[in-house]
Amino acid sequence: MIQWLVDPWTWGDWMWRGMVTVHLVAIAAAVLGVFLYLRRMSLIADALAHVALPGIVAAFLISGSLDGPVMLGGAVVVGLVAAWAIQTLSNRPTIKGDAAIGIVFTSFFAVGVILLSTVVRDAHIDTHCLLFGDVLGISDRALGLVLFVVPTVLVLVAIFFRWLAVSSFDPKFAMAIGVPVGAMNYGLMTAVTVTAVAGFEAVGAILVIALIIVPGATAHLLADRLGSMIGWAVAHTVVSCWVGMYVAIYANTSAAGAIVVVGGVLYLAAFLLSPRHGRLWMARRSLLRSRTSVSH
Repeated sequence: MIQWLVDPWTWGDWMWRGMVTVHLVAIAAAVLGVFLYLRRMSLIADALAHVALPGIVAAFLISGSLDGPVMLGGAVVVGLVAAWAIQTLSNRPTIKGDAAIGIVFTSFFAVGVILLSTVVRDAHIDTHCLLFGDVLGISDRALGLVLFVVPTVLVLVAIFFRWLAVSSFDPKFAMAIGVPVGAMNYGLMTAVTVTAVAGFEAVGAILVIALIIVPGATAHLLADRLGSMIGWAVAHTVVSCWVGMYVAIYANTSAAGAIVVVGGVLYLAAFLLSPRHGRLWMARRSLLRSRTSVSH
């Protein structure tokens, strides 16, 4: 068993590079995902991950470069425009929030695909890598970008933690005590966007969404306090990354896909077995109550 765990680390530096990268991205995604979940905005992670593509393409058209800062800048600008568009549409009484998200992200993503297939054919943008990632083949550029972005995002979350917490639980109260709720919303959207872009090469635009949504949803089944939720979300994502990486190596399959599948299995386990919210425990308590009422 020990040898089975140790062997992959002796096969090349790709193992530790992949582990470091995917853990950093997943931890940042999990922390941000908790705040999105509390705000009932988890689906917006899907939108922001997809609209980053036209942002990257637009940045290349303007600068002619695909360096990390350029990609981040383009993705952030387009991401904020998309967030503003979603908020504007959601405020219309005839349009629901989920419909607004769907309209904006599909439209933006389609524009990115069209530009990628026509105007910027020579940009050498690996669309397969952007969509699905390559955990076991992390480049120096991608690793450097993650090592810069993730600590920065986590430090900013720590600095603005109280404001984020208050505005997530009770926006009206937060506004009453002077918290800049609008700035917190757009700051959170920016953090989600840059984390998604930094993780594109590792997990891809599609699978990074699960790393943002699933840990927060799992943590909500296991904890009722924000600090505990963040702890459970991080624990969920660390276990998912470790187990998923080994499954991918020994099953010769997609590492990002394996990580997300393991995360889904952990969510299912929490859904069924959580002491307070698990369906099996709830069914057991309901059965005991019914038996008690019959006996009386």
